[in-house]
Amino acid sequence: MKVRPSVKPICEKCKIIRRKGKV
Repeated sequence: MKVRPSVKPICEKCKIIRRKGKV
């Protein structure tokens, strides 16, 4: 499951943290 980048512009680190925390 990938979060839409259009929803909220987050830093690359936040994306990685969110991806590991969500998956």
